[in-house]
Amino acid sequence: MLFLSSDELQELTGFKLASRQCIWLTDHAYPYDTNHSGKPKVLRSFLEQRLCPSITSIQGFEEPNFAALR
Repeated sequence: MLFLSSDELQELTGFKLASRQCIWLTDHAYPYDTNHSGKPKVLRSFLEQRLCPSITSIQGFEEPNFAALR
């Protein structure tokens, strides 16, 4: 799934009401967008990267070799 589910957002923020979730997300510097009904949409990949930064290296993602561009 691309975005966190409603239950996962509630667990992350501690709030059920979408407006309070948006406030919490803003206060904690989580990027999000809102859908037509005002519910926040948070990318699962951002949460995984923020909470488990070592996952990206485990999956083989590496920083580009910028020296090779010279």
